[in-house]
Order: sequence, then structure tokens, then C-alpha cells
Amino acid sequence: MHSISQPAKTATIKSRRLIAIAGNPNAGKTTIFNQLTGSRLKVGNYPGVTVERKVGQTRLPSGEAIDIVDLPGCYSLAARSPEEQIAHDVLTGDSPDLGTPDKLIVVIDASNLRRNLYLATQLQDLGIPMVIALNMMDIARERGFEVDADKLSIALGCPVVPLVARDGEGIHQLREALETDQCYCHQPGCVPRFIDCLPPALNEPVSTLAEGLLSSGLTDEKHARAEALWLLISTLEGDDAVKIPASEFALTRRILKEHHLSTRQVRAIETSARYRYLKDLMILSAAVEQDFPHRLTDILDRILLQRFAGPAIFLGVMAFVFQSIFSWAEPLMNLTESLMGFISGYAAVLIPSGLFHGLVVDGVIAGVGNVLIFLPQILILFLFIGLLEDLGYMARAAFLMDRIMARVGLDGRAFVPLLSSFACAIPGIMATRTISGRKDRLVTILVAPLMSCSARLPVYTLIIGTIFVANRPVWGVFTTGGLVLMSMYVISVVTGVTVAAIFKRTILKSPPPPLFLELPTYKLPSLRSVLTNLAERGWLFIRRAGTIIMAATVVIWAMMNLPVVHTDPAPFASARQEILSDNSLSTADQAAALRVVSGREAAAKVENSLGGQMGKLIEPVIKPLGFDWKIGIGIIASFAAREVFVSALAVVHGIEEADENTPTLRETLRNEKRADGSQFYTPLLGWSLMVFFLLACQCMSTVAIVHRETMSWRWPIFMIAYMSVLAWVGAFAVFQGGKLLGFS
Repeated sequence: MHSISQPAKTATIKSRRLIAIAGNPNAGKTTIFNQLTGSRLKVGNYPGVTVERKVGQTRLPSGEAIDIVDLPGCYSLAARSPEEQIAHDVLTGDSPDLGTPDKLIVVIDASNLRRNLYLATQLQDLGIPMVIALNMMDIARERGFEVDADKLSIALGCPVVPLVARDGEGIHQLREALETDQCYCHQPGCVPRFIDCLPPALNEPVSTLAEGLLSSGLTDEKHARAEALWLLISTLEGDDAVKIPASEFALTRRILKEHHLSTRQVRAIETSARYRYLKDLMILSAAVEQDFPHRLTDILDRILLQRFAGPAIFLGVMAFVFQSIFSWAEPLMNLTESLMGFISGYAAVLIPSGLFHGLVVDGVIAGVGNVLIFLPQILILFLFIGLLEDLGYMARAAFLMDRIMARVGLDGRAFVPLLSSFACAIPGIMATRTISGRKDRLVTILVAPLMSCSARLPVYTLIIGTIFVANRPVWGVFTTGGLVLMSMYVISVVTGVTVAAIFKRTILKSPPPPLFLELPTYKLPSLRSVLTNLAERGWLFIRRAGTIIMAATVVIWAMMNLPVVHTDPAPFASARQEILSDNSLSTADQAAALRVVSGREAAAKVENSLGGQMGKLIEPVIKPLGFDWKIGIGIIASFAAREVFVSALAVVHGIEEADENTPTLRETLRNEKRADGSQFYTPLLGWSLMVFFLLACQCMSTVAIVHRETMSWRWPIFMIAYMSVLAWVGAFAVFQGGKLLGFS
């Protein structure tokens, strides 16, 4: 692309040699990376995109320390996605902060040799020294595949190391191969590179474009032909177009026009010619592809992919995962909450009362708690995703759900993130990384918060318990509370699917994505890889989303505690004095009465705070929904976390330390009256409030993770805007429509 011989390209990680690992998805690339690096890695993103960059360190048998970068898995270097362009850019030295790799480890699935060699020969065209890691030899032997590693090594002109990476078999030999500079390029039996023996239909445009790149100073002679072929087969226009300088784009388009070719035609010619080349390569390497059926895989697939049993089993698996996220995470979340409560209580004793006390206890410590409280759910979700993916089931799950998801224009892989979002949108949004298409991934991210997550349950519980006769039987089987709660989930699913369909036909318009899937052989998961991935995900969440969540918690605390209007303490001091001087009250009654006064004082302070005044400011906007300024304060406070709405309502009503199950809070809300003396919290208001919380983006943690995943504030802001409008319209339709129909 840009000349890879420029010194600026290799300015950063050149204190150590850089080795890049490349390969097809499901070839065991990440397992080999983890075996080589262990926990010595740094995880980040490639600049400008959400594709992860993993860089680790390891030592070779000689003691030499080297850096290893794990490239995104791809089937071809023809850039049709961000992953494929990144792989190319790293290999040609165009990736900032990395430089050109000194050597490649090309991971090949030995049980699918021909298809994996397709990418390997494209990498060979780049002229970078390679070591072939011939992985999954155990599965290859079971399926009747035979390959002579020595003959393949001579045919390709580079070392070939047989591996069973999952068990660590061959890893030491791979380290040894990285130290050597063996090249069999000039030995008898070595096959010329594909780029050096192109068919005429491909050779002419490649040669012409290579000359143009050289004369323009855009590359050097060593890499000109490989760069020219890459440009001719890559997507130049559309949503997933490669990002190249305008001069390269114009030159490539001109060459294609001169030779009366399109990118699609060049790609077809290259694919056909390369597979003919691979056929000869397979013969020379004595490769035998018997393709015996893998008995376990065939038996399981006959059941798991069956038309009716397959979806039923998948829903059962997902129900188990979903239930586990709820039930297994709860003790850990309670433990986290107790730990943060202990730390908060200890800090409260150490720090004198005042503004700094509130900042530390209710701001910083509460912010850390808001981060860590989500960690158990995230870890449990990614534990299951990692196990199912390593097992080979996730590809089947996407295949099963593709027909359903395609009806709204979504990728089959979107089902698991959306289902996960019922527990928590944060791990659900993080799980969208399995979706390859940019627009499909964005749509899934934008609708994931519409799934009714567990954080909404305290709000539903409070409203249902306060307003409805929750335990009243319905049809002898159900209860009113259960049906109301179920209706929230039904509305959630219907709204999410509808919004996704609208986005796919408007702002993120794209054709239904074709699902190209490799159904890998079932195999036991690599526990080491799963746990390493788990640690990476957890640390990424704490380090990146956590900083934003904690900062936002402190800001919201400041809003609720920064006085805008002075609160006169005299009436409350007088009330306390009267209680203490009343000898007719017992000690317990005095304590209860003092708590009531303290609650009223806290409510007055919140009302006079910046957040309280903002609640009054937005009252005209939310009044058509049936809400007042007190609910407005709860809405503002709940942006820290939806469940904060409950405690915020308790504070503004003068009740200390209340939750959704506190009888005092429920009774207070039931007794709340409007100015005309009518009941305030009616069933109609309850429906309006629940619909608002169902549809509104009342979660800064979700906003933080959307910013993290999209690497932009554009989409989080859009998400807040569209969900806020949707919530207002939905609540307005419920409340005003209900009034027109005579409900109260």
C-alpha cells in the first residue's frame, strides 16, 4: 500500500523481533497464541476500528524474547471486511505502532488442508519468511487425511511443524522453528509462488498495476506484484470498501477499466487459478484427503441440526445459559455488593461527615461498585460462549437461528447477544463481536438495550407491588403480577424486532447478510484458552468501560448533592429537639421519629439540589406521561443505574434505606395524591412508568460500553436520543390513550 520500505513503519516494536500469527477462523490460531504467550499479553484495538489487537511476548529456546501479534482470523487476504484489511495492513507494515513482521506463523487446520492452504499461499506471495503450524493433526488422522510434513515443507519452501495445539503437542518444536532461518526455496520439489506464475488473464492487469505502483513510488519492487493483486481483488467501493489513498484507488480503477474487468471477475479468475495451483501443491506434498466421516460430529449433527429437535435443543441450551447468568451471578453480585458495602461503611467511619465524605462514599466507592457489580454476569456469559465456541456448537447455533433472524434482516449470530441482553445489555453488546458485518453489528448493538434486562426488575417489582394486586389469581394458574411482568418482556421483544427491521431498511440499510459458516468438528474445549479469554474480557471491561461508569457515577452524585437552593436546617433541628424532649416516647419510638425527620431533611436537600431542580425543570416534558418532578428526579438519578430509581424515589419521599420490597415506600406511594386529591399512583400511571423504563436508555454503563464497542460517541448519542423519544412516545400513548378509553 504505502511503501513498506519506509523507515517510519518500523519505528516502535523493533527492540524485539515481531512474529505475526495468521490463519483461518477455527484453525486453532488463538490457542497457539495463548500456548506461546501465556498471560503475557496486551489487548487493544487497531486504530479506528473495533477489531481487537492482541500482542504478547514469549521466549525462544535460545532465550531470545520476541513479540507476537495475533491477526484477525480470515479466509482470504482479499479485503472485504475490516478484519481482512487489518491482516493485510499489519503484514505490509501499514499498521501504526507495529511495523512489518519479521516472520509469520501460518496456522493450518490439517483436516481441511486445501482450503487453509488458500490463505497460506496468499501470505507466501508477500515474501515474508513463514513457518507453517499444521494444527489439529489428531482430527486429521481420525478423518483419514494424510500429509507428509517434510514434503509439504519442501513444496512451500518453509518449515512445517505438525501440532495438536489444544494439548500443547508440538509447541516446543514450533518455538525452535521460529529461531531458524531455514528456506527450501531452491531445493528440488519447491513450487514457485503463485504470484510468480499467474495465468495470462491475471498476469496482464497485475503487471500493469505493479508498474504503475512502482512508478508512483507507492511500493517497492519486492512487493509490487503482491500489492497489485491485493488491490485488484479487494472491495474498492461500498460500505466495506478498503481504505487506501486516493491515488491508489484511481490507479486501480483505471487498470480494471483498461482491461475491461471488474473486481468480481478478477476475484473469480484468481480463485479458480489458485485452486488449480493448490491441486498441484497437494500432489507434491503427498496429501491424501479421504474425508472419512467424523463419527461423533455426524451423530451429534444428526440430532443438533435436525429441523425440529435442533431449535428446541438450542433454546434449551440458551435457557440454561440465560438462567445461569441470573442464578450463578446473583451470589457473586451479592458478595460484590456486600464487599462494597463493607468498604463503604469502613470509609464512612474513617472520613468525617461533609462533602468529601459523600464524594468518596457515595461517589467513588459507589462508582467502583457499579462497575464490579456487572462483572460476574459478563464472566459467566463469556465462559459459556468460550466453551460452546471451542466445542464447535456456536457455529451450529448461528446456522439454526439464521432463518429466523434473516426475516428482520439480521445475522443469525445476533440471536445470542440479544438473548444475553435480557440478563444485561453490557455482556450482550460485547458479544456482538461475533457478527462480521459492520451494519449488522451496529443494528444489534442499538437494539440490545431494548431487551428487558435484570436491572429493570426492581422498578417493575416496585410498581407491580405498589399499584397492582400482584398475587390475585388469573385463570387459576397465573397471577396478575406475573402476567404484568411477562407483558413487559413481550413488549420488549416486539419493540426490539420492529426497531431492528426499521434500522435495517433505513439508516443502516443493507441486504440480508448471507451466512457463510464453517461447521467445525466437535472437540473438547481448551480450558486454558477459555480462561485466558475470560480474563481478557473481564479486564477490558474494568479498564475501559469501568472508567467511564465510575466517572459518570461521581457526576450524578454531584448533581444530587450540589445545592442550588438553600435548605433551611432550622425546622428540622426544631423537630429533632421536640422529639428528644418528649419523655412520653420510648427510645425505639424516638429513633423512628428521628429517622423520619432525617428522611424529610434529605428529601428537602435533594429537591433543592441541581438534580432536584433539573427534575422540576423537566416536569413540563414528562407531565403528559403522568409523571411529576419527583419521578423526574428518579429518572435523572437512575441514569447511573436503572435500579437507583427505587432508592431515589425513597429519598425524595423522605424514606431512608428503602428498596423495591420496603412496605413503607410502597405505602407512601399508594398514599401519594395529586393536587385535586385524586390518587397519583394508578394502574394507568404504573403501565406508563414501566413502558418508559422498558424503552428508555437509563443506563450509563450501557452507553459506556456502546462507546467502547463503536469507538465513537456518535452511536451512543444516537441510541440515547432514539430510545428517549421512543420511551416518551410509548409512555404518552399508554397514558393519554388510556385516559381517552376511560382508564385511570
